[in-house]
Amino acid sequence: MRNDENFKILSIDGGGIKGLYSAVILAEFEEKYGQLSNHFDLICGTSTGGIIALGLAAGIPAKDIVNLYQTKGPTIFPEKKGVRKKLQTIKQALIASKYSEDNLKSALEVVFKDKKIGDCKTNVLIPTANITTGQPCIIKNDHSGGLERDNIHSLVDVALATTAAPTYFPIQEIPTMSTDYQYTDGGIYANNPSLHGIQEAYKFFINKNGHSYKNYSLLSVSTLHENFSFKRKLSSKRLSLLSWNVKLISLMMDLQSVSTDFHIQYLNSTLNGRYVRIKSESLTEEESKLIDLDKAGKESIDLLIKKGHEASSKWIDNPEILEFFNQYSKI
Repeated sequence: MRNDENFKILSIDGGGIKGLYSAVILAEFEEKYGQLSNHFDLICGTSTGGIIALGLAAGIPAKDIVNLYQTKGPTIFPEKKGVRKKLQTIKQALIASKYSEDNLKSALEVVFKDKKIGDCKTNVLIPTANITTGQPCIIKNDHSGGLERDNIHSLVDVALATTAAPTYFPIQEIPTMSTDYQYTDGGIYANNPSLHGIQEAYKFFINKNGHSYKNYSLLSVSTLHENFSFKRKLSSKRLSLLSWNVKLISLMMDLQSVSTDFHIQYLNSTLNGRYVRIKSESLTEEESKLIDLDKAGKESIDLLIKKGHEASSKWIDNPEILEFFNQYSKI
């Protein structure tokens, strides 16, 4: 029977191709416990986590999302070497986004087809950033009275908006929104969307008329972090944009995710919600060199899958995880 007192939230971090790690974990959970949309009342995801969240909420098998990353990752993030790589870095820093969205859009169309937000089988929440207004934009299904904006948006358009990482992919528009607005990656403010999921639960579901929810249960899944840091004291403290070499974006996203984890741990001491965070598996120094937002070569893909399997094997039978899946599906 369903435990109606807990509003169950699944939250998935952003992180480019590193989302393959998260997708592998969730695919193995789904293989054992059944379709994830049947087990969660709300699925949240930002950037690459937004792709995964949209797919899961729409009832698309998690293994299909793994296949998307594994087979299309190298074409979405084509690898360049030597002089061409250096020229690409200069282009990214000074001229235009590193990648076109064409290959990503084509891959998303194969998986999502013509599905819309309103077709999702459970509630979904996707942060993106409206750079026209300078405000966060949370896209979600029209699940409650007063919400009547987002059901008509295609999953492809929403996925492109939430994954439009600055300097990596072009700024996006959502045709079914105002044509005056443009959007970029929600990871610039909510790379870990867990807090937005909790807020949504309290605003619309917990202790609200028509619902029996008394508290929340949150399962938060990290991407794989490449442990970026400056290993030695810098000889110069005045780094240019090229000196940062766009690692600044990865650092900001990873720190934002970790900071949100700290906030929720503190919040839980007051709200007494149930919170489980599947963190990044550790990496050796050599392994860390293979991991980044857009490293999608064979070695990197294989390592992401391997680390996803390692994390899944540690968590899949953990009593904290069983609480989310043990005979408490919505069907």
